[in-house]
Amino acid sequence: MTSRISLESEAVLDLLRTHFDVPAETTADTQFHSLDLDSLVLIELSVILTKRYGVQVAGDELATAGTAAKAADLLTQKGAAV
Repeated sequence: MTSRISLESEAVLDLLRTHFDVPAETTADTQFHSLDLDSLVLIELSVILTKRYGVQVAGDELATAGTAAKAADLLTQKGAAV
């Protein structure tokens, strides 16, 4: 039996803070659109997440997810290697 380890939303937040200078007070439930993360930023984030966690995730999937918490859930569902 395999157990799935879920990716913590803090990991996604850390990438946002490090690579895209989002405010320190940003939480896992802060909407991406309120941070002015446009489609180009979400595509860049998707490339970083894909490389780091070994699963394909597209910018439009991140846009649909809308928050770091939901993006982490999406990566976990896709089988991200944590």
